Amino acid sequence: MDWNQILFWLLKSVLFFLVFITACAYYTLAERKVAGYIQDRKGPNRAGPFGLFQPLADGIKFLTKEEIFPKNVNKVMYLIAPGISMTCAIMAWAVVPLGGVLPLPEWISRKTGLASLDLQIANPDTGILFLFAISSLAVYGIILAGWSSNNKYSLIGGIRSTAQMISYELPLGMSVAAIVILTGSLRLTDINDAQVGLWNVFKLPGLIAFLVFVVAMFAETNRLPFDLAEAESELVVGFHTEYGAFKFALFFIAEYMNMVTMSCVVSLLFFGGYNVPFGILEGSQFRAIFGLLFFTGKVLFFAFLFMWVRWTLPRFRYDQLMTIGWKKMIPWAVANIVIASVYIGMDGFWKW
Repeated sequence: MDWNQILFWLLKSVLFFLVFITACAYYTLAERKVAGYIQDRKGPNRAGPFGLFQPLADGIKFLTKEEIFPKNVNKVMYLIAPGISMTCAIMAWAVVPLGGVLPLPEWISRKTGLASLDLQIANPDTGILFLFAISSLAVYGIILAGWSSNNKYSLIGGIRSTAQMISYELPLGMSVAAIVILTGSLRLTDINDAQVGLWNVFKLPGLIAFLVFVVAMFAETNRLPFDLAEAESELVVGFHTEYGAFKFALFFIAEYMNMVTMSCVVSLLFFGGYNVPFGILEGSQFRAIFGLLFFTGKVLFFAFLFMWVRWTLPRFRYDQLMTIGWKKMIPWAVANIVIASVYIGMDGFWKW
C-alpha cells in the first residue's frame, strides 16, 4: 500500500466521522421536533430557519460553559469516563457497511490506484463480534463516571446502569448468534449478502431474533422504557449527575451515536441492509448509490422508532426490567438458537 492509498483511507475515515457526528447532532434536533409534535407543541424553532441551527447552538453552549470539578472527585477517572463512552461509540461505527462498493471515476483511480470505494472503513472477518465487543466496553465509562464522581446517587446510578447493560447484552448477543447460524459468517457484509433473496426477518428464527434484539437494543442504549439511569425522582440524573459542559456533551452525543449504530445493525441483520429490493440494479454501477439510499431509509425508520417509543411508553420499574431480561428474553434467545439450528438442518436435508 502506497502513501496515496493510506491518505485516501484516512480521508475516508475522517469523512465518515464528520458525516456520522453531524447526523447524530441533528438526531437530537429531530428527537426534540418529534417530541414537540407528539406533545402538541412546536419544538426548537428559534435558532435558524425551522430551528436547523439548534445543534450548532447547543455545541457552542457546551464548549463555552464553565468546566467545574466537584470536590474530592478522582480527576483522572472522572475525565477518562466520558472519553471511554465516546471512543467506544466511534469505534463501533468503523465496521458498519453502508452501501457496498462504489466505482470511482477514472481520474481518481489514476491518482490513488484504487478502482472502487468501499463504503465501509474496515471489514474484518469477525465484524459482528468486534461490534459487540466494543459496545460492551462502554460499560466501563458508565461505572467509572458513577464511582469517580464522589456522589452516592451517581454511584448507585452507575451500578444500576451497568447491571442493566450487562444483563441485556446476553439476549442481545444470543439473538445475533441465531443470525450467524443462519448466515454461516460473522462478517457483516456476508450477513447482508445472504439476504439478497429473503430478509432474515421473514424466517422464523430471524423473526424471533428480531423481537429479542429490538427489546434488548432499547435496554442496551438506556432508552425508554428502560432508561432507569435517568429516573429523576429516584437517582437525580444517574451516573452523569456531576458532569457538565463538554464532559456531559460527550456522554450525551455517545448515547445518540449508539442509537444510530444500533439502527444500522438491526437494518443489516434483519432487513436486508443495503440490498436493493427484488434484485433491481444487480451488477449496475449505481447499485451502491441506491443501496446507500435504501439503507439510509431503513436506518431512519429505526432511529424514529427510538423517538416514538420514548414519548409513548412509560418507564418500567427496575425489578420489571430485570425480570424481562433474565426470565423472558434469555430463555427465548436460547430456544431460538435451537430453532435456528433445526432450521438450517432441515434446509440442508431437503436440499440433499
